[in-house]
Amino acid sequence: MILYELLHGEPPFTGPLPAVLHSQVFDRPRASTAIPSPIMEIIWKATAKDPSQRFQTCEEFSGAFHYMPKPGVAQPPVETMSSDSAVPVQVTEPQAAIPQRTDGPKPPGVCTFVDCDERRGWACAYKDLNGRECKSWWCRRHIQFIERTPFCPRHASVIRALAPTANTIFEIKNRPAVDDRALPLGGLGAEDVDKDVTELVRRRYQNRKDVTLARDRTVRQTWSGRNEVAWERSWSALKSQGYLVRIAVRVTTAEPDMVQLLIGNTVVFKEVPNWISRRREGEPPDHADRARFGKKLFAAILEHVDEPQPMPPPTHTPATGPEVGTPPPPEINRTLTEGMILRIASTATRLTGYEVAEHLALPFVAIEPVLKALTTANFLDALGLASEQGPWLGRPLPERMTYALSRQGRVRSEEIARAGTRYAGPSPVSLREYRAVLADAAKPGTLDLTKVTAALAGIELAPGVTEAVRAAVNSRSSIFIYGAPGNGKTSLARRIPRLLGTPIVVPMALDIGGGEVMTVFDPALHQPADRRWRRVARPLVQVGGEFQIEMFDPTWEEGSRTYGAPLQVKANGGVLLIDDLGRQRVSPKQILDRLLVPLEQEIDYMNLSASGRKVEVPFWAQLALSTNLKPAELLDEAYLRRLAYKVLMPDPTWEMWCRIFERERERLTIPPDASALDMIRTLYGGRPLRGNHPRDLLERLVDVSSARGAQPQLSPELVEAAWHTLFIAT
Repeated sequence: MILYELLHGEPPFTGPLPAVLHSQVFDRPRASTAIPSPIMEIIWKATAKDPSQRFQTCEEFSGAFHYMPKPGVAQPPVETMSSDSAVPVQVTEPQAAIPQRTDGPKPPGVCTFVDCDERRGWACAYKDLNGRECKSWWCRRHIQFIERTPFCPRHASVIRALAPTANTIFEIKNRPAVDDRALPLGGLGAEDVDKDVTELVRRRYQNRKDVTLARDRTVRQTWSGRNEVAWERSWSALKSQGYLVRIAVRVTTAEPDMVQLLIGNTVVFKEVPNWISRRREGEPPDHADRARFGKKLFAAILEHVDEPQPMPPPTHTPATGPEVGTPPPPEINRTLTEGMILRIASTATRLTGYEVAEHLALPFVAIEPVLKALTTANFLDALGLASEQGPWLGRPLPERMTYALSRQGRVRSEEIARAGTRYAGPSPVSLREYRAVLADAAKPGTLDLTKVTAALAGIELAPGVTEAVRAAVNSRSSIFIYGAPGNGKTSLARRIPRLLGTPIVVPMALDIGGGEVMTVFDPALHQPADRRWRRVARPLVQVGGEFQIEMFDPTWEEGSRTYGAPLQVKANGGVLLIDDLGRQRVSPKQILDRLLVPLEQEIDYMNLSASGRKVEVPFWAQLALSTNLKPAELLDEAYLRRLAYKVLMPDPTWEMWCRIFERERERLTIPPDASALDMIRTLYGGRPLRGNHPRDLLERLVDVSSARGAQPQLSPELVEAAWHTLFIAT
């Protein structure tokens, strides 16, 4: 190992400690272009994993150097000439056969370079893993020799990029296909910025003793997504917790002409180099293109290295509304996370660090210190790098490390399960993060009349009602809707979430301290899209006569030892609707007594039944109360004063009633008949009009006509029959 480091300049195995330990046990030292082939063979034998295959004595070891083969001086193969040429050529060795061209319009034996017609030259000797050969023809000025072997410029780039991974160019194993242009382009782009990027990273972290600088010596194969092969070269600065910065130049096989620049895992730059664009458009080459593109690539690195911004989408799609803000960076409870990792590990024989991070919906850098602490405490066993196929391929080495639960860890996991929560979903969100997100969602905005009109379309409202609702929603204040039954109070309250704005993010679970967890996300109320946070439409939580005051308290679930969120927490960012106020077993005064403090302070104090603790949770739900009873009979003046907006839903006028009737008639596809309205007005007599009557009357008419086997129509007979089923006779 010391000999290798003396010749190569660094140890054979570098990187994080787990990766080095794994390589020392399973891998042989990587071949180096700085170490001659015979010496590399001696190093491999001296470091063989099987002791019986090593040198058995010091004399045998030193003798290997004495008798190793000495390199000889070799010449490139003789230049040949096309047989189509009329110029005589003197050769001292037999002419090599000129292969037929397979890559361009020029005749056999003519240099492939665009403006060159030279016939003397060599065929490219590149051969891929499938046995396909390049055989393109190149003259003395444009051919390139590597270890006495001729290659075209593109495949010479491939060989140079892969040479550090093998002993000689003939031992390179992962040769890409003959027509694969991704690797040479990736190697070319990375080579042009290599010195600048290396110096940039070195200057930034040269005084940090806790930082390790890493640089790929060559292009390596990786994955873009799960199935797409890519070629990449990277530069990075690492700490034990993960990357401080990682810069990579990548070209994928799916887009072999597109150079991508990544900062971390974010693509910040994508562009086709100018010389490729010129070739596509048939323009003459410009030899300054490569230098200009290298400067552009490095300028993008300088611009994005501190705050990488993802590339904008290639096509613009009209936005339907403002975007929802991204949740804040994760803030995790370390003790809670340790218990969750042990529970996850107890359900599998082995897990990679990548899988643990995916299960907890956290970035790996957030859980890496926890994994190291659990391994140090012998609660987890580190098993080395995962060798089988999986989504972790192409990830950094620490994420590919596999872990298994030790016997001591299983005992610890069971102790935690008995004493604390057994929650095992995405990592809970801290109360501080939750408050920050809700504060943003609760900011009042400006409601234009067009949006209000669209949200309330289909409801006939008395003058002044729309303006009152608009003001209540804009101020996020409570609203008390009252009036006779059937006039649309509940329908109006259910439209309020449409006015609250864009969707919000709701946490899957909430860390409420003391090692306890409250699950917030409810699929019956929230419509999801994300992971640790779920992006949902503004929730509407509605209760009626079944409501009990205990529904405002967290519910303890013994099986998972977690708390279920109460109604007001699930309604945060949306509307909490208590319908039919006064019909519950609990009095309206008791309901408002419970809600007065949250309404005034925007904080709800909840008692945790299992531990006896009290916890503060944000209250940012818009409260809507609806009743068909007289307000004075439900609440006295002191309570009514605390409800910000009071909205009366009066009986509709005859004109409003007729508009509702026409909408319902069109919905039920009943033919119009103007005389039917006069008959219905006569049937009303002195009975009060209600907003629900048109819908109920027409639905009863459809039922009666269906029972008689007739088509629904507004005939006097059917209207009268439906009318008598709608009301109770007096």
